Amino acid sequence: MMKEEINIAIAEYCCWRNIKEIDYQPVGTDPYIDGPSQIWMGIHPESDSDSKEYEVIPDYCNDLNEMHEAEKILFTTNNWDACAYESALQKETTSWAWHSTAKQRAEAFLKTIGNWEEVDT
Repeated sequence: MMKEEINIAIAEYCCWRNIKEIDYQPVGTDPYIDGPSQIWMGIHPESDSDSKEYEVIPDYCNDLNEMHEAEKILFTTNNWDACAYESALQKETTSWAWHSTAKQRAEAFLKTIGNWEEVDT
């Protein structure tokens, strides 16, 4: 899976709503030189149901803090077995599981919930 697909799948599991790709031009860049940028946005899970305010979804693949928040949701709201997650995480890293990167944790997370899709090379 590509980084964006991983981030979207975890965000959806964490109850982000209406996730979509939006054209975004960072301040100080020239769209004719730098080209347009794309970002993924959605409605935050803690926003009320009538909210139309979009936020950038978390970058779970690069942010250990965001993965920690996702792991809390995994274990508290759905009672997933921590051993299954740790086993999946151990397969992603050659070191101790607690030394794993955010990307390794994101992949293990999706494998634990059954949402990982292998990419044909």
